[in-house]
Amino acid sequence: MRYGRVGDRDEQGEEAKPTLEAVMDHFEVDFNSERNTGMAKCPLHDDNTPSMSYKLDEGLWKCHSCGEGGDSYSMIMLKEETDFPGARALATSLGLPEGDPGRGNQGVRRSAYGGGRSVPARKGAGQGGSNFRPTWRRR
Repeated sequence: MRYGRVGDRDEQGEEAKPTLEAVMDHFEVDFNSERNTGMAKCPLHDDNTPSMSYKLDEGLWKCHSCGEGGDSYSMIMLKEETDFPGARALATSLGLPEGDPGRGNQGVRRSAYGGGRSVPARKGAGQGGSNFRPTWRRR
């Protein structure tokens, strides 16, 4: 019996998941699809004011009222009260458009405050760089 590795691809050859935009359209969330980021009313509970922030380019969302958040699959799992295989089956049965699997292969962006530069090490930061000895060791 052969066990699949975590990084193996499925039968279709893609590890694509439904786009957050398609899932939010399915749950009739009122949001601005022309913008990558924004606020909308959370589909998990009754909202009078927008409390859910979303990032369509990253495929992530977070509700600041109920504290839930995640990707498109987590929204399906929480709204439909199912597990991951059920959410995946629901997404394929509804024919939701698929996007890329996320930003997992991209590196972490450096802070804009540092200008993207690495800070050089101080002199004496390594082994034997300083001659300082505490008083209790000076005997």
